[in-house]
Amino acid sequence: MMVKSLRYGAFIGSLLFGTMLCVLWINSAAKAEAYKEIDVKDGGTIAGVVKFDGDAPAAKMLKVDKDEQTCGHDNRMSEELVINGESKGIKNAVVSLVEIASGKKAEVLAVSLDQKECLFIPHVLAVSVGTNVDLLNSDNVMHNLHSWSIKNPGFNEGVSGGGKMTKKFDLPEIIKITCDVHKWMSSFIVVKANPYFAVTDENGRFKIENVPAGSYKIEAWQEKLGKKTVDVTVKSKEETTVDFVYTKK
Repeated sequence: MMVKSLRYGAFIGSLLFGTMLCVLWINSAAKAEAYKEIDVKDGGTIAGVVKFDGDAPAAKMLKVDKDEQTCGHDNRMSEELVINGESKGIKNAVVSLVEIASGKKAEVLAVSLDQKECLFIPHVLAVSVGTNVDLLNSDNVMHNLHSWSIKNPGFNEGVSGGGKMTKKFDLPEIIKITCDVHKWMSSFIVVKANPYFAVTDENGRFKIENVPAGSYKIEAWQEKLGKKTVDVTVKSKEETTVDFVYTKK
């Protein structure tokens, strides 16, 4: 009996020791990969466009079936894929540098995601880790903010008309936000590990400035079409053009 107890104790001890080593390794790896803010001198710029090749698919329509006095009586056009009819530029794609070790400081900005006329504005919001986001309700009806997050703490809370709540996002993640009261409402908060990102405008254009000279991977993400990654070389005081082209999935 004594021998069994000793063996069991030794097993538990080795298990705990192994767990401690694993935690220490994970923590040290996380520290090694942490983004370092530095004073960037003579940085370059990355600019370009995210566009669609081919005939744009028909826009999906969302059924509006509640609180029509505030939300309207007409169905809404989905913003999951917005393509400019002339330029074929894709709106609301997030373009970002991947795994950049050091660079410019993240700007401390007042950032908000609003609910207005029963739509989220903007549809896609990109922020740096550690950002506080004001979640607003500019309507006169109750909305519900439901985050489908995995890494960051999730929430599912009602916000009365004219109300506000603030949430902080500390870990990189793409988070879908919905309203459980109005089922057609959805948006995304894209939390990035470094400040080198941009959301494309109505023409699909983006610009990322003050990038240290060097070679990087740059990624485009679009909620319907997914991710694309390419290599880019940035030169001091110069603008480098990078375009992303999506086709129908």
